[in-house]
Amino acid sequence: MESPRRILIIVDPTAQQSPALAKGRRLANAFRAKVDLLLCDVNPALEPGFYPDADSYTSVVEPVRASHEARLRVLATPFLADKLDVTSHVAFGKPLYQALLDQVNLRQPDLVIKDTHHHSLLRRTLLSNTDWHLIRDCTAPLLLVKDTVWSVTPRVSAAVDPGHPQDTPAALDHAVVYAAERIARGLGSEASLVHCWSPVALYAMGAVSGGMGGVPVLMPAEVIDAQRDADRERLEHLARVHDVPTARTHLREGIAVDELPVFAAHHALDILVMGAVSRSGIDRIFIGHTAERLLEGLPSDILVVKLAKTPMHP
Repeated sequence: MESPRRILIIVDPTAQQSPALAKGRRLANAFRAKVDLLLCDVNPALEPGFYPDADSYTSVVEPVRASHEARLRVLATPFLADKLDVTSHVAFGKPLYQALLDQVNLRQPDLVIKDTHHHSLLRRTLLSNTDWHLIRDCTAPLLLVKDTVWSVTPRVSAAVDPGHPQDTPAALDHAVVYAAERIARGLGSEASLVHCWSPVALYAMGAVSGGMGGVPVLMPAEVIDAQRDADRERLEHLARVHDVPTARTHLREGIAVDELPVFAAHHALDILVMGAVSRSGIDRIFIGHTAERLLEGLPSDILVVKLAKTPMHP
């Protein structure tokens, strides 16, 4: 995909403010993309099963639909003022994530934008169950945005993992970088690359292999240094492929869960682009702890990219 030509913005019917609208408008202007405003109402009182016949259901639902459509017309006004092609949609369904995924599959957007909610006291983002389902199953790139304002020249970085091709398909790293470059250039910026390297896996390998009497084997410093240098070379190779200069290529030592939020805060990132691997149902059980700590701890917006569609090309 050359650039996002159709952007789906999810409107929360319960929220007074929506950063997704402002950021979606900025991206739509940058790419002159068509915009779909989507409002899904999951009020249990609007489920068809509560009504004896179709006419009774329609008599209750249609006024609600009309109210939502009136709100969407107001929200669409700034987009229309920018001479953007904008369409509004109201949907009903339960659970919310399934209703949203159904609309994504129906509309086939190139980018989906949704608000997340930041808890100022905890200094973390509280991802909802709906957010997690979208991260796992949304076929389009998913931009989860927070109640922040992007910089005049937004800072965008691609989080890559070239050191573990057996776990993450190498093509996914390229897709992540392509997406970061496309978004950054559309916003008048340039993307950086960041890779977090940690010797934890090497230490674990030594502990598992053990020595005489089952005593863990300490990894020699030269083995750790060699692995670090190999990861650095893979990162630099990825950067060369994408013409990313050394000044915008960062190797951080530490576990990604801990280091990426620090990196994002230090560089005042506006958007961190990350890859997601489709996994089996059993594997999904284990996605929670690490991913939750990472995504909810990041101060920046998060663009989640998969390989389900053609990567965003620069």
